[in-house]
This record gives sequence, structure tokens and C-alpha cells, in this order.
Amino acid sequence: MGRGQQEQQEREEQVEEVEREEQQEQVEQEEQLERVEELEQEDQVEHVEQEEQEEREDQGEQVQQEEQVEEVEQEDEEEEYFHHSALTRYIARRAWEKMQGKATKCVLVEELMSDLLQTYTFVCSNSFYPVLQPAIGAPHGHVFHPELGEEGEVLARNSRIRVELVCMCTREQQLGDVLCFLHHSEEELSQNQQPSLLQTLCTGSYLDVQKTAAWFNKQVPRTWRLTHRAHRYGLKVLPSSRSCKLQVTEHLQRGKVHVELLFGVQQGNLDIFLSSQNAEAVFTPSTTWPQSCAVAERKYFEYVARTAGPNSCHLVCLRLFAHILVGMGFSTYAIKTLLLHLLAIIPLEDCAGGFPEPAGESPAYLQYCLNDKVLNHFLLGNATMPDEVVLPQAFPPAPLNLFQHLEQDPDAHSRVLRDFKELKDRLFRLLLFGR
Repeated sequence: MGRGQQEQQEREEQVEEVEREEQQEQVEQEEQLERVEELEQEDQVEHVEQEEQEEREDQGEQVQQEEQVEEVEQEDEEEEYFHHSALTRYIARRAWEKMQGKATKCVLVEELMSDLLQTYTFVCSNSFYPVLQPAIGAPHGHVFHPELGEEGEVLARNSRIRVELVCMCTREQQLGDVLCFLHHSEEELSQNQQPSLLQTLCTGSYLDVQKTAAWFNKQVPRTWRLTHRAHRYGLKVLPSSRSCKLQVTEHLQRGKVHVELLFGVQQGNLDIFLSSQNAEAVFTPSTTWPQSCAVAERKYFEYVARTAGPNSCHLVCLRLFAHILVGMGFSTYAIKTLLLHLLAIIPLEDCAGGFPEPAGESPAYLQYCLNDKVLNHFLLGNATMPDEVVLPQAFPPAPLNLFQHLEQDPDAHSRVLRDFKELKDRLFRLLLFGR
């Protein structure tokens, strides 16, 4: 083979090699394109599956929301049925009939305590101990100065009562039955007269709740024996450091009633008192007398009773709920506040005539307050009080939310919602079965 042929053959081989490489590159490009198309298809399939999954999840959430809405609507319908059905009205009528007997017992307790206080007032009329009236009054020779709690406090919970001696020289000269604490020596006073209140019931210059309670609890048994009902009812003083707790027992039937008497000092001529009740604190000092609206609230109840006429049902409803609240998370005061608001909303003619309209409305209104976590104090910020209820002009105009803690404590809110369901069950059983 000549040189030219050899070169020709080499060129042809080079051309073939180039063609093979081009073909190989083309094949690789085609394979790469196929892989890209496959990846795109896989991405597209995955995207479609993801969209379908999201759509299914959205549909599931929508179905769940619809079920929740239906459940809430069903509960609302059940609540509406519970509160306004003929059965509920029948149950409420049974409540009215069953609670009438308890009203008689309440009147009896008031009469017994009235006898006790009247007898005590007569026995101790010439002493230097406090005069027992609807609230504690200052004995002669002394004056009480209420000192309210911290400035800006909605209800003064850290109030004190400063006791001051006053001159009794005029009485000493006219009647001759006392010696003036201010103008006689301690030796002369100790030999001829009982000690002053500062020496017996005070810590420093301030009236002491625990000393007052201990003194009164000691006097009660002796005083009770002088009442005209002592032959029929036995009375036992139960332990208490800030009040007087009594157990009254009827000798013949052996029935027992528990009574708690609180001490209080009136603020001027107002219906607001400094009382011996415990403050909302872990520890309440013995010289602390928290501000109380109990008398003002009672006067509003009396106003409702007069306006609604005979057979007014509001006290029946209050006793009914107080009975079923034992052992539950609701306070009696919260239920009393609830009822006060209802009495201000419901026409007073609906509270008379033997049918307890508030009894049917109270559960629904309580549920409304629990859902909104709002139950305002009845007196604070209430501009619709009748003239019979005398409040301070400087009383806070803004309302006080008694359910504020539910807003701050979700666990507490969950507990009271469970208690609310139990309350409804108790109410139903009590009214329908009497237990």
C-alpha cells in the first residue's frame, strides 16, 4: 500500500472516529434530555399529588369547621331548648314550690338572731363594749374612725378602724355613772371602772377583728340562756377567728341550722361597711376590716321585693343556687351578683306572681358571662341605683370584672366551664327529683 493510500485510510478512520464521538455525544444528549423530561414529569406528578393532598386537607379542615359549627349550633339549640322549653318552666315551678319551706327557715334564723342581739344589747348596755346593732356601734366614751385602704383601690381591702377616746365629763357631771377616760388617772379608772376599748379589743389604736370575735363568742352562750327561745333551741358556738359561727339545734326535732354573724362598722351614713370578713389574700391581719357592699346589696333586694310586690321570687332563686353551689368553683357572691344583674334587666312584674323567671334565665346568663369572661360588680359603675341605696359619691365609676381571673388563667376558665355543666345537672336533679 502506498503512502497516499495510507494517509487516505487514516483520514477516513479519523472521520469515522469523529462521527462515532458525535453520535455518542448525541446519544448522551438524548439520554440527558430524557432524564430531564423524566425529572420534570416526576416533579409535575409530585406537585399534582401535593396539590391534591393540600386540597384534601383543606376539605378536611372545612368539614371539621362545619362539624364544629354544627356542634356549636346544636349546643346553642339545646341550651335554648333547655332554658325556654315547657319542661324547664315546669321544673322552675317545682323549684318555687320546694323552696318556699326554706324561706320559713330563713325567717326563723333572723328572728333567733334578733332575739340574741336584743338580749345582748340589754345586758351590755352599761358597759364600754361595742353596742350591737345591725352593725357594730361605738360605745360611749369612744369614737370609730374608718381608715380606707390604698388610694385608687376599687374596693378597700386593707382598711382599718382607729379607735379614739372622747371626753365624758359632761355625762359624768350630769349622770354620775361614768368616769371620763381622758381626765382621770389610770389608777382611779382601774379601781372604779371597766377598762376602755383600747385596752380590751384593740391592738395599738386599731380595732382588732380577732379580739372582737373572741370577746363576742365568749358572751354568746350566757346571753342566749336569757332569750325567750332558749328552752326550745340549743345554741353552740363553733370555732372562728373573724366571725361568730353558731349551730342552732331544735330540741324536739333535732334539726340543725348553721349561722355566721359578721361584724361591721358603717362608713358615715352610707350603706357601705368595713366588715370582719376575710380579705382576698393568703393572710389577713387582725386589724384589717375589708370594705363590704353586702348591706347595700341587701337594700337593693328589699327595693325589688317592695316594687315587685308579694310572692317575689328573687330570694328563692338565691337560696336555690346557694344550695347547689356547695363544693363547686362558683362563689355564692358571684351568683348573687348574677341575680342582681338579672333583677335589673328583667321587668320586676316577672319576679312576682309565684313564678321564678330569674331561675330559668340564670343558667343562660351565667353561660354568657363565662363565655365572655365578664361579670361586673353590680354596684361599681352602676348609675341606675335607686335612692334607697346610699353609696359614696367617690365610688369608682368604672366597673370591676369579677371574672377577670378567667381571662388571665385559661385552666381556671376550663374548670368553671366544667363546673357550669355540673351546675346545670345539679339544678335539673334538684328541681325535678328534689335532691
